[in-house]
Amino acid sequence: MKASILRKEILSLVVLFVCSLAMSAASPKNYLYDTKEENGKIVSKVIFLQEEGLLNKQVKYEFTYNEAGKVAEKKAYRWNAGKDSWDPYYLITYQYNEDGNITTVYGMWNKKKKDFSLNSQTMVVLATNYEDIFS
Repeated sequence: MKASILRKEILSLVVLFVCSLAMSAASPKNYLYDTKEENGKIVSKVIFLQEEGLLNKQVKYEFTYNEAGKVAEKKAYRWNAGKDSWDPYYLITYQYNEDGNITTVYGMWNKKKKDFSLNSQTMVVLATNYEDIFS
């Protein structure tokens, strides 16, 4: 009898725990954005997570543009709360080819080499997708 009651209590606790995990995973996060523009172009964007009334820095993006006014580079940083500074995360460069394609080169920050050479990848996309990529 006691074993049966104990099993039911343990099962109830497990179900309660699983439900609480599901609820916390399903709750939406509240992000806020601080966007800086120059001459109608976004030059930086900082993303904050609002938790318990506080704004916590998460990610920062910096953009550079080519002579035609198209995005040439997107650099991302992660906030390091321990050092109270932005750590480099990844870099994407965009080259606009004469054949109508955009060549993108992606590289993650390599701490040892202090460059964006880690996991470097190249991809070619159609220039007609420019608005989809940068909207």
